Amino acid sequence: MQATAAGIIVAVVVVAVAVYLGFSGGFNTSVAPTQEEVQEQQKFAEDTGASAVSEQGEVLNRIGEVAQNDVEPGSPEAPQQSNPISESQIPEKAVKLSVSASGFVPAEFTVKAGELLTISITSSDQWTHVFAFHDPSMSAVAVGVGPGETRAITFNAPKAGEYQFYCNVPGHEARGEVGKMIVK
Repeated sequence: MQATAAGIIVAVVVVAVAVYLGFSGGFNTSVAPTQEEVQEQQKFAEDTGASAVSEQGEVLNRIGEVAQNDVEPGSPEAPQQSNPISESQIPEKAVKLSVSASGFVPAEFTVKAGELLTISITSSDQWTHVFAFHDPSMSAVAVGVGPGETRAITFNAPKAGEYQFYCNVPGHEARGEVGKMIVK
């Protein structure tokens, strides 16, 4: 009888931990990128100066280690933004954002935790814009674009949650250049 009760308690604890990790983002529930997706991202990195990607789908920094999303943008540990790119260079599965004085389009998108993610940013007006996240865990993911320019950044999506992004140019956030990335 004691063995059965102990077994039930262990099972309940295991299930509780699994549920907690699943909801807190502790489990990487994303589907690994296909070999084709990794190769597309590797070619994109070679052609544009963006961060390289490992065979396992991890974004690498300038020194060949797994990039960190919570460091200073542009630092050696951070994912690197691309050089200016054309529409035809943007990876097929990229989230394509346009920004102007009217805001971001789309202003909201959804991705999976841990997903290999490329976001392209296009300035569709005569202003410079800087895409950035408010959450300190995403501080390294930032992209600056000049008027009419497109650049991109590739990174591994964070744990589940909602991440507010904005234009970091003074006054632009206040005029509505904001949005939200939902991570499931």
